[in-house]
Amino acid sequence: MLLHDAADFLRLGLELVGFEIKRQTRVRNTKNYERFATYFVASPDTVAVLWKDIQGLLDFDVKRHHVDHFPFSIHFLAKYPTELELEGTFGWCDRTVRQWVWSLWLPCLQALKPTKIVWPEEWPTTFIITVYGIHCPINEPSHGEWSKNPECYSHKFASSGLDYEIGISIFTNKVLWINGPFKAGKHSDIKVFHAGLKSMIPTGKLVIADLGCRGEHLIIATPNSHGIPEVREFKSRALARHKTFDGEIKLFQCLSRHGIHRHQVCFEAVAVIGVYMIENAAPLFDV
Repeated sequence: MLLHDAADFLRLGLELVGFEIKRQTRVRNTKNYERFATYFVASPDTVAVLWKDIQGLLDFDVKRHHVDHFPFSIHFLAKYPTELELEGTFGWCDRTVRQWVWSLWLPCLQALKPTKIVWPEEWPTTFIITVYGIHCPINEPSHGEWSKNPECYSHKFASSGLDYEIGISIFTNKVLWINGPFKAGKHSDIKVFHAGLKSMIPTGKLVIADLGCRGEHLIIATPNSHGIPEVREFKSRALARHKTFDGEIKLFQCLSRHGIHRHQVCFEAVAVIGVYMIENAAPLFDV
């Protein structure tokens, strides 16, 4: 197994985006970590664990693929450079990037999803997860009659978007559920909930969601001004904690600069990276 630690990926990643070794050694390590986060969002520690798990779980000859191509793929998701930017900054043509990113590394990241996003068989508490829909803007899809496709209209952007449903454990740093994409103008939050997650909730357990999921009071606890202050605070903190994760993955610019067909590939790859981030480098706060 070809292993590289966080320090190796910190050096490799910064060299890749233009910080030569001499510039790296002139500043403190915290500064280099800030530089890395700017270009990759994920930390070097997260990238190193991802690299190790990809080698351990997937069957491919890692020696055939240069290690630089892997952190570049994460940079690609984070900044989503155009083809001209790729040629100017890295000297790589679009065909080369497609071969590395779309044919190899994004499918590798997606392949980690079944091992990292797993629905538990047992639940020790009554409140189990927070559920929230995340809208991502997309390029306007074509429509047979009109210039805009009303099925994809997102009220959050006043333009086309896709909706994904995410479920996060309230008491652990684990993402337990992802469902989507759904066309934002065609599916409300409660309709998306009915499409899959509702059947997964065990009897007697509750999830916390916002007011978009009203109508299922036996299994969904929504903000309620009539509740006691402690319960209101608990729900508020749980949803704020969930939105912290949403905010982290929204930093990846590929989620807002893509068409409908490849968006799920990008989203699931980014979601996997986000899971590794909260498990290894940036845990969510306690409720």
